[in-house]
Amino acid sequence: MENKTLENLGEYDLGTLLRLDKLENGLINLTLKAETDLGKFIIQRLSPIWDERVISDYSEVQHHLRTNGLFVPVLLRTKSGKSFHTIDDKIWRVYEYVPNDLVITPTPQIAYESGKMLGRFHNLMSTSSFRPKFKLKDFHNTPKIIDRLSENFKNPEYREKASSVSQEYELITQNIREHYLSQNANQIVIHGDPKLNNFLFKDERAIGMLDLDTMMHASPLLDLGDGLRSWCRKKPSTSEFLPEIFESAVEGYFSTAPFQYCFQGVKNAMGLLTLELSSRYLNDYFEESYFPLNKEKYSSKAEQNLTRAKRYLDYYKNFNT
Repeated sequence: MENKTLENLGEYDLGTLLRLDKLENGLINLTLKAETDLGKFIIQRLSPIWDERVISDYSEVQHHLRTNGLFVPVLLRTKSGKSFHTIDDKIWRVYEYVPNDLVITPTPQIAYESGKMLGRFHNLMSTSSFRPKFKLKDFHNTPKIIDRLSENFKNPEYREKASSVSQEYELITQNIREHYLSQNANQIVIHGDPKLNNFLFKDERAIGMLDLDTMMHASPLLDLGDGLRSWCRKKPSTSEFLPEIFESAVEGYFSTAPFQYCFQGVKNAMGLLTLELSSRYLNDYFEESYFPLNKEKYSSKAEQNLTRAKRYLDYYKNFNT
């Protein structure tokens, strides 16, 4: 990996490499923090699920966001002026590094700031004509995810696995449709993955956003529900719901967002995204093909994904009462 990283660095005017650290804040892309004699930089090797269009999308939208006061890191260019570099058919990109504070479980102030920043993002995108060129296939396509789950559950090849998750399967399939969003909801370009790792914080203030690869044209409620799903669970590895985080985050969001929603509508969206993620984990419990294995904690992908699915289903029951 280091040889490839050095080869990639050679395409940029970044100086001499002094230190290289792998960051553990992403499940999909390889993310590295490089320190050179000229400064610090973030280097990413993109997963094959992405292509060059995500680079083009970021390049286009970063100007709109930055010139309107919402900070996203600058995507640096190679010596030849390109916004990415390819090694062995894999795409590498480099960003400026922005000093920030690590946040795992938010305080109410952090939650307020997260909601406020997400609302600002939605506000700016609601006035933009930008449309992403890249769209991750079936991302947040909840009906298709549920259809796939039903196929896996009924597949004779997975009969033994299915017998162990009948309660989880029934909880999802009996409840998720009541959370589906209205087809008449306002749609704009949303972030797509507003977890805490994709915000930059300093001294309990949100100072920027990261990772725009998942941008898509959809209801802002998808983003808000997904953000709340992520922010309001006590971490690590619990199913505890933090109501004070929910209330602070929603208050922050409504202070800047272009649209207003009732609290029940917001909680409904949170339920949708929680059950959707549980379904994705349960699908990978059967298929063992998507989420990388954490070898330090789990012996197999099946064990890992079933544990995560159960945790989120318990979380759903804790806030959906």
